[in-house]
Amino acid sequence: MPKDTILFERNNITIKERSPQSEIRATPLDEITGTITVVESERGIFFRFVPLGLEDVITDDWALINGGHSVVYDKNDGDSVAVSSSPLLKFRYHFNFNDLRSVRRHHMVHGIAHMVFILKDGTTLPAFYFNHGGSKELLQKLAQYLPLEKSTQDTRLYIVKDNLRRDISSQSISAFDQLNLFDNSNDIMKRFQGNDSRRTAIERFSRVTNFLKDTLLGPNELISTTETSDRKFEPNMTALTESLNGDFRESNNDGFEVDFKKLPDVARGQPLTVKEWQMSFDKDGRIMDVKNLKERIFRGGLESHILRREVWKFLLNYYPWSSTRDERTELIKKRKSEYHTMKVQWKSISEQQKQKNTLFRDRESLIEKDVTRTDRTHEYYEGENNVHVKLLHDILMTYNMYNFDLGYVQGMNDLLSPILVIMEDEIDTYWCFVGLMSRMEQNFHLDQSHIKSQLSNLYTLLQFIDAELAKYLVENNANNMYFFFRWMLICFKREFSFDDVMYLWEVIWTDHVCRNFDLLICLAILISQKTVIMESKFGCTEILKFFNDLSCNLDLDTCLLSAEKLYIQLATHRDIPTSIAKILGLPTGPNQQYHSTIENATYPRKIYTEQPRGTMNLDSSYFRQESEPSLVPVQHETSAAVLNDFFTMTPFQF
Repeated sequence: MPKDTILFERNNITIKERSPQSEIRATPLDEITGTITVVESERGIFFRFVPLGLEDVITDDWALINGGHSVVYDKNDGDSVAVSSSPLLKFRYHFNFNDLRSVRRHHMVHGIAHMVFILKDGTTLPAFYFNHGGSKELLQKLAQYLPLEKSTQDTRLYIVKDNLRRDISSQSISAFDQLNLFDNSNDIMKRFQGNDSRRTAIERFSRVTNFLKDTLLGPNELISTTETSDRKFEPNMTALTESLNGDFRESNNDGFEVDFKKLPDVARGQPLTVKEWQMSFDKDGRIMDVKNLKERIFRGGLESHILRREVWKFLLNYYPWSSTRDERTELIKKRKSEYHTMKVQWKSISEQQKQKNTLFRDRESLIEKDVTRTDRTHEYYEGENNVHVKLLHDILMTYNMYNFDLGYVQGMNDLLSPILVIMEDEIDTYWCFVGLMSRMEQNFHLDQSHIKSQLSNLYTLLQFIDAELAKYLVENNANNMYFFFRWMLICFKREFSFDDVMYLWEVIWTDHVCRNFDLLICLAILISQKTVIMESKFGCTEILKFFNDLSCNLDLDTCLLSAEKLYIQLATHRDIPTSIAKILGLPTGPNQQYHSTIENATYPRKIYTEQPRGTMNLDSSYFRQESEPSLVPVQHETSAAVLNDFFTMTPFQF
């Protein structure tokens, strides 16, 4: 058998593991160092990354790395032939050059260059840091075998064009094919396996997020390629210039255009301190200026968990904002009694009664199953027989009795977990959770009409702001915005670190800026990735995979700034349609004005009864480049039927 030829090799390459649980104790796997090689064999040319310590661990090209276990598959019969349990195995990456769709290279003038690779199936590999150089050489090596074309919008980004060279094997042997997300068709476009239910396909997409989610980007020296035979590279210092544009319905684009050249000067602030909080009460313990306090929280959040323990009770309507100290004392006594009464109701149900109540029995079983896997990597919930896991169970069971018509639905456990971490008290946690569910209950209705409506509203906003991107989504069967389903269902719980989620939630709970501010956050993130999505020619499946892989790779403050600026642009726009005004809670009368806090300006607005169509051009410089995840793959032909039944299933299986 011919020996593989090494075309490129570089040691001391580092990847960084990121966890959504920011408070988890540091482990030796925070940074993984290894070797990158490019090898040529009779089957094609392959990229490989092997962590230190695994050089002698033998796996073939059909290894599935999952959950710290390497399961080696025989290509012919699919049988498992070996199992290893090294936690480093999930950081061993291998793909055929034919599977590569794009690569992004970041090279800082005084820093460590890194590269991110995106495969055609939508998989985003983590950032590979070249501590001793070599990223430019690897890019040159890629250019020798692949037709790389630099993005016109982002010169860090190189896209593999479709006409791959003939001397590269057309057979893909990526380890990620073993995810069974797609079949082994030779078509460029892969389809979901026919023998899998659509529910299974969607569930697998959610699991893929746990594979590869580290794309750490930063300021860099951008480079551009030439068409010369020796593939020389020349520096080209630029910044990401692609921006925000808009329309909703492809068939109604009549060229209406709104051009905003001046962006509002918006800034985030420092967290509210304990001292500021204490000074906000009068002698009776009543908050003196609720509006100002909410704005402070919106601008910077809260400085500590200790402060959150008090403020969240107001934000979640456990305590009325107008209550006095004595009134809150009485309220605590009342709520304590009510909680114990409801808890006794379900705890006193006998096994015989349960057997005659299928609905109660099924809900209890689901709660028991879900709490055992809720944030178990977080230090507050880790370990066997954890008492806090038991509290999650009891609180959810009590809520099931409190709101039996709704009961328990998967995803509620995710919303409850951070509240318990903050409150550290069963009763306080319960009543804060009740307040949160009063805001989000509609998300969990079986018909999912509310989330459908919110996703439709999100597309309506996109229609007005970015006609080009909205049209692209229509053409690729992605205008249903399903890729934001999980984000909306559990309010970004899986998209940011644990600490960032708490910060984001308290910002949203203030309701300071407008109604549906969370939609603007989604929209800002979507538009910031426009270049990646469109130049990679993503289809519906790849877009869904791409946004799953954004998990924990977004800078929260940048997202909040971008969302607020979008709001101000919309709120001060003189030609805002009624549909947009209603979504954001803006006045819709013809003589209404939006009073901006920016330089005390007041803007008259014309209200349309029908939505004008076209493009609103916004400068996207406020999207920090270091927070923008790297490019992702080309479109694989995707059947619109893949997600047709998405909203008919039980909320997302996490």
